[in-house]
Amino acid sequence: MGESSNGVRGNSASRLRRHRAKLAWVFGIVAVCLLVRLALPYLVKSYVNQALNSAPGYSGHVNDIHIALWRGAYSILGLEVRQNNSASKAPLFSSPRTELSVLWSGLLDGVVVAQVKTYDAQLTFAAAGGNQAAQTGKNANWGDLLEKLTPFSIDHFQVIDGQIHYLDRGSDPPVDVYLSKVNGEISNLTNREVKQGRRVATLHAQALAMDQAILAVDLTVDPFSKQPDFAVKARLLHLEAVRMKDFVRAYTLFDPKSGTLDVVVEATAKDGNIDGYVKPLFHDLELFSLKTPEQDLNPLHLASDALGSILNLLLQNQRKQQLATQVPFSGRVDDPGIDIGSTILNLLKNAVVKAFTPQFEDADKK
Repeated sequence: MGESSNGVRGNSASRLRRHRAKLAWVFGIVAVCLLVRLALPYLVKSYVNQALNSAPGYSGHVNDIHIALWRGAYSILGLEVRQNNSASKAPLFSSPRTELSVLWSGLLDGVVVAQVKTYDAQLTFAAAGGNQAAQTGKNANWGDLLEKLTPFSIDHFQVIDGQIHYLDRGSDPPVDVYLSKVNGEISNLTNREVKQGRRVATLHAQALAMDQAILAVDLTVDPFSKQPDFAVKARLLHLEAVRMKDFVRAYTLFDPKSGTLDVVVEATAKDGNIDGYVKPLFHDLELFSLKTPEQDLNPLHLASDALGSILNLLLQNQRKQQLATQVPFSGRVDDPGIDIGSTILNLLKNAVVKAFTPQFEDADKK
């Protein structure tokens, strides 16, 4: 009986030791997981900052990283990308919050892809000034940078309430032309959804120009083409000319007092070449008015505005009170040429033959 009791106690002690060992392993694994989870935001932040500084001529940083493992996502807070030696003090790109996450609809299709959403982002371009370069965002592969920020291919990119600015602080007067409330989404960047034709990704975007006029943009693009391959349509309607006063004064001798502007743009690019047109349409444009209290009394500006008013009167379509033309352009994507002769002929056509409309060419021909 004594030996039997000792055996039972020995087995019980052995089972207890094994049970304690298993619990120790479980607690150890849980502790490691917790430590990894606590350290993960700092590791990801370090990696993201390293990636942002990998593009030659650019630098960047983030303030914080929030991770949501349960939905396969993380948020980048306080993101900034700056162009070195830029004439602008504003960063090239900034966003208070950018989210990268797994696109669950892709999992249903048997692929793992990611989506990016950026909130209240601001993209700033700037003219050169002094010894500092223009801020353009050139000479950097932003697609590669986005791929570094997520382990999965990016299929969707969405902008929510963004802004785009063009600054020239060295001009007289200083220029700030901008789009606000930019909302848009480019999808199917990975060709997950098979489309007919070569171009597979689509962009639909809308914004307010100078906080007043609506700009709509539609784009199809082949993201896999080695040379630019896209088709774009954009239309701006009813922009008040006085909102572009600083821009016009800075780069011309004219000074718009009233009127509205419509702009239609259509272009197609393939194999590095581009072909398209810009159609500007001024309605009820007024350049010279002695009734305006703030009329510029500079003799050169007065003479320019008077001459411009005469040309506007002679070249506008009298019935529509519209000065318009269509400016064809073509050539290499990075250096297209303008067809001056056709531009002048189209100016006369609008005046004496038929007024242009703020429609795309195919709609105008119907």
